[in-house]
Amino acid sequence: MSLEEMLLRGELERQDPAAGEVKHLLGAIERRLKDAANPTNSLETRLEQAYHAILNCALVALRTQGLRPTNALGKHVVALESLLHTLGVEPHRHEYCQALRDLRNREIYTGAVHVSDRDVAEAIKEATWLHERLLERLPRR
Repeated sequence: MSLEEMLLRGELERQDPAAGEVKHLLGAIERRLKDAANPTNSLETRLEQAYHAILNCALVALRTQGLRPTNALGKHVVALESLLHTLGVEPHRHEYCQALRDLRNREIYTGAVHVSDRDVAEAIKEATWLHERLLERLPRR
């Protein structure tokens, strides 16, 4: 589904970013990547930080285009789906991000998910790649 279709469905809305908003989100991405890579944090915390770095990348990509998810349920799903269009991520990367969202949600809401070192390493790798992709495509300010 295109960004225009997401707008028509009420999943996205047009709104210019507030002054300093993008800079604040970029700083949050860097902090979250640092926390995700910190071996003194629990695996669950590291996974969540990598996931939020990915989510913040999606939000920055939307905000630089004057878009944002609405307050409807599923805004994380919408933000991650937008990566297909804002940063041109491949479908397999989008599917990974959605799977990571699901893993993170199950871990948070049920506590019954085992997070492995491999899960964390993969999440960090994807978050780092996406951050680099975002920085390459950001409009020069």
